[in-house]
Amino acid sequence: MILILYKRWPARQSRLDDGDARASANHPTKVVPGRATFPQAVVRWRRLPTLNGRACRGGVRWRRPHSALTPPAPCAAPMPTSQFLSESQAAAEWRELIAQTRPAARAVLAAAADEQLPGLADLFYEHMLADPHASMFISNEQVRDRLHASLQRWLAAVLTAAADDMNGLIALQRMVGDVHARIGIPVNLVARATRRLKRALYDALIARMPPSDDRSSALIYVSQATDIALEVMTASYSRSREQSAKTDEAYRLFSVMQNVGTERERQRAALLDWENAFVYRIAINAQLDELQKMAASDFGLWFHHKGQPAFGDSREAQSVARLIVEIDEAMDAAMAAAAVPQSVEPMAARIALLNLVRDAVGQLKYLLGALFEQIAELETGRDALTHLLNRRFIPTVLRREVVLAAQSRTTFSVLMVDIDHFKAINDQYGHDAGDLALQTVAALLVHNVRGSDYAFRYGGEEFLLVLVETTESQARTIAESLRKRVEQETISSKSGEGIKVTISIGLAMHTGHPDYERTISAADEALYRAKKNGRNRTECAF
Repeated sequence: MILILYKRWPARQSRLDDGDARASANHPTKVVPGRATFPQAVVRWRRLPTLNGRACRGGVRWRRPHSALTPPAPCAAPMPTSQFLSESQAAAEWRELIAQTRPAARAVLAAAADEQLPGLADLFYEHMLADPHASMFISNEQVRDRLHASLQRWLAAVLTAAADDMNGLIALQRMVGDVHARIGIPVNLVARATRRLKRALYDALIARMPPSDDRSSALIYVSQATDIALEVMTASYSRSREQSAKTDEAYRLFSVMQNVGTERERQRAALLDWENAFVYRIAINAQLDELQKMAASDFGLWFHHKGQPAFGDSREAQSVARLIVEIDEAMDAAMAAAAVPQSVEPMAARIALLNLVRDAVGQLKYLLGALFEQIAELETGRDALTHLLNRRFIPTVLRREVVLAAQSRTTFSVLMVDIDHFKAINDQYGHDAGDLALQTVAALLVHNVRGSDYAFRYGGEEFLLVLVETTESQARTIAESLRKRVEQETISSKSGEGIKVTISIGLAMHTGHPDYERTISAADEALYRAKKNGRNRTECAF
């Protein structure tokens, strides 16, 4: 869906009011019949409140600022080049497309832009408003007041673009992508909307033109121009969303680090208060419709507005959200059953509801504790037992190492390390000895790799090492030295008995593939072979 929420350019010179946008003598507007025009100094429009209900241009009054002769920064600045897109390249491809499009095809496109736009916009928003996902982001009032006209201007700009309009046209796509990111429109909905527009344009051109080279040229232009526009929008969207994600994560970390222990006890108390009030109302045989819903309780409101953003999309957080919904749905069902005379024995229904709520609240208490424990671990960024880096940082580290390896034309290796027969150690010597074994192996790993390498607690008795800028030969040498160093160590149990520990290692080299999970999977498969082939050995991925 193409939602241009800010007016910046006039769509067609014939539709401009006399005082709206006249380019000065220093910045003349090039007018070519049959296509959209852009002043060389792009005019920004300022939104003014409507007066006495009188509206202009879709319910909003617009006025050109006094400084309109100064080109705005987005168009005056060089086009951005980033990991997402080179806008200069996109502009060059669009200019080439314009040059290759047959003149007769351009004329038909201009005529179609002049005549078909209202109908295309009607069809487009008819589809969008009928789509349950897209309708979340637009309303009939918005379509009528702003978006309908904005879409027509966007289409006119794309269909009738000229090579000398390109900087402004690219800036327009960038702005649209930024707006989509800001209001949270999923990029798949934008792609779907563009696909529908293209199909409608194809149908209009096929109906207007007989089979010919001109029609083929027009169809190619529509396909390629909309794809380039969508590419620029998507790149801008990705930039904005990445920046927003960084800000959101910074806020999440800020919010959860504020008095974690105090917040944990406060929310446990809020949950218990709701449960006690619920049990009391059931005990005194109060009307079910007098019971407060879990979602409306202090705990429910906190979790919805603060807890979920802080805890992220973890399985535990999803389970808490699901349990809150289940409790409220059970209360609704009980109230509906109570409203039907003699549909169910009243006390039996209350007891069933009470048992369900007590079980669900018990799960909520456990999940809440687990979530706050995760936050406490995140507070230091290290595993509580081994003090190695927390595994949740593995994606962040490996994404960066993949980029650095590509830039410097080097490689890195991943070692998956597993303590052999760890369950037997726990069973024979106790869990304290198992914890001591984990701590000892972790310390040996950290102290026997370089300061530039990374060591993570991967889970259970497994560790993951990232050896930066290493060849396969170097990585194999380091892995073997680690294995031998652990083999030489003797761990003292509480009884004074010495415990010998060995490790198995799976080694995989980064092959240049951008997906770091492939390297982790290869190292994991190599670790499996090492354990299968007798343990206390190093195996390399094929």
